[in-house]
Amino acid sequence: MLIKFKIVVCLLCFFLFQSCATSQQGTQQTVSFSSFPAGANVKTSHGFSCALTPCKIKLPRNRSFEVVVSKPGFTTERVNVESVPSGLGAVGAVGSALIGGVIATGYDVYKGGVFELTPSTVEVKMQSTSAMVLEEVRSISNMNLFGE
Repeated sequence: MLIKFKIVVCLLCFFLFQSCATSQQGTQQTVSFSSFPAGANVKTSHGFSCALTPCKIKLPRNRSFEVVVSKPGFTTERVNVESVPSGLGAVGAVGSALIGGVIATGYDVYKGGVFELTPSTVEVKMQSTSAMVLEEVRSISNMNLFGE
């Protein structure tokens, strides 16, 4: 009888652990950043950064943010990364609600276990500012300013 009780308790603990969205996918997600040309600086609006692309940053799932990719001599690019409900997170939240109730589900939402960041790979193409200036000078020099 004691062995059956231990087996039931172990299975119940395993089921409880697996039903939580936070335990299934965690509260953080790794996002990849790349740029053309490589070697750009990445900064997020919530304080995370990496010095040179390509790079990866582990970020909280529950906050949308803006990422700024910059490199001297090139245009600065901005990309919004959204925190959206995740399919896997929703399944985990249902499990949390069934087993742990409102408190467990609230914890999953608060900690971000029910969300995912999208896009999970940020790729930007930066334009050379010197090439842009040359193009602007060329277009101005081709203008007929005096109507001749």
